[in-house]
Amino acid sequence: MLEDPIALINMYQQYISLHQGEVERQSMFKNFVAHTAFDDLYNRKNFEGHITASAIIIAHEEPQMLLLHHKSLDRWLQPGGHVDYTDDSVLSAALREAHEETNIGHAELELISPGFSEHIPIDLDSHYIPANPAKSEDQHYHHDVRFLFRYKGNRDIAINKSESRSYRWVGFDELSQDETFALLVEKIGRLNIY
Repeated sequence: MLEDPIALINMYQQYISLHQGEVERQSMFKNFVAHTAFDDLYNRKNFEGHITASAIIIAHEEPQMLLLHHKSLDRWLQPGGHVDYTDDSVLSAALREAHEETNIGHAELELISPGFSEHIPIDLDSHYIPANPAKSEDQHYHHDVRFLFRYKGNRDIAINKSESRSYRWVGFDELSQDETFALLVEKIGRLNIY
């Protein structure tokens, strides 16, 4: 069953114990979870915001991250999206989204947790989503729970062309110069994976 507010606050507290300097950065996430009923946490029609899930997929042997050029936002981003109430957890939502967008199977992904629990995300990120009149969606926030995976398969992947225009593997050196990914790359670097 999907995490309720108590489980999400527990996840947040474990995350903050590893990233104590992010209390201010994560205040929007914490406040949203603490003041939102379970029925609205993942509801994509909740235009206060909702929880989303992402898969940060890194190459097995080289410091590179998989990015997709998302059609709807016209940006290079990691695989991810909305959590469904049928998902078992936020983690399973991240895996489902990764599979839907990249055709990468669960068996090809190794979860890397920055903490003692396998359910600790590598990052939490609350970000603004502009209104989308074509989908009758008002502006809102995505409170994204991002899990880190090492990919063990062939780097030629079959993306979902209805959601993304293209994909590429981007080196950490390049990503560290991009404000969207710099902090994330720094966190991955602290894990001494490569």
